[in-house]
Amino acid sequence: MAARDLVFEAGDRVRTWGQYVAGPDGDWLDLARTHDLISKPPGWKSDLSIRLIGGDVEAIPTDWVPNRAPGYVSVVGTWCDESIEVEAQSPDISAREPSAGWTDLPCPPPPGGWRHDAVVWDLDFGDLESSGAIVHPVIFRPSADQEVLVVATTDVDAVTQQLSPNLPDQLCVVPSRFTRAQLDEVNDVLQAHWRQWRLESFGTGADAQAQPFIRAELFRVIAEMAEWADSLPAGLLRLRPALRPA
Repeated sequence: MAARDLVFEAGDRVRTWGQYVAGPDGDWLDLARTHDLISKPPGWKSDLSIRLIGGDVEAIPTDWVPNRAPGYVSVVGTWCDESIEVEAQSPDISAREPSAGWTDLPCPPPPGGWRHDAVVWDLDFGDLESSGAIVHPVIFRPSADQEVLVVATTDVDAVTQQLSPNLPDQLCVVPSRFTRAQLDEVNDVLQAHWRQWRLESFGTGADAQAQPFIRAELFRVIAEMAEWADSLPAGLLRLRPALRPA
């Protein structure tokens, strides 16, 4: 999906889910997706909260059941600039996008199979990281007692030569779709626009083939951000807005 398809304006129909918060200034839906372990006072809400207009407070769940959580609700309605006029409401919460399993390796196994052992923690990467040759490393676990370091790289030969002696039958090296410089540039832009684009979190991830990308969780996608995001190579940035068009 193109980033521009996630843009909406006042009067458009949108969908989201969040935690219901009642306060002296009305009903709110807190859309924060990242939570710390610090206890909050009753009525506290994050700065990613929107006013809820016309919601059915009595229908908000109070028990834990599959796809439901106490105090959380999904809504569809009309966007009215920092508020939603509710058209439909459900206690069911949309499942989050699953993370890559990192079990099926993108390399064929060595003749004797993958080693049954943990990857050593103090590997010497030399200048492979500072040079950008290593784009992103991930540990795959084909079984409970097996760990294999999978490295997405722009220099397969250099990474293999440097790391294979310390990782016998525990190394898989794959050509990276993107460079370290591309990932760093996207991270720098997101950091510079953290408040303006109302980002909640972002960072580097890897798919099931160990290919790196940047994942960003944010309040919504605005037109300025969408124009920039759509200019990037396909697959480099994955946006996860809390609010999206319905």
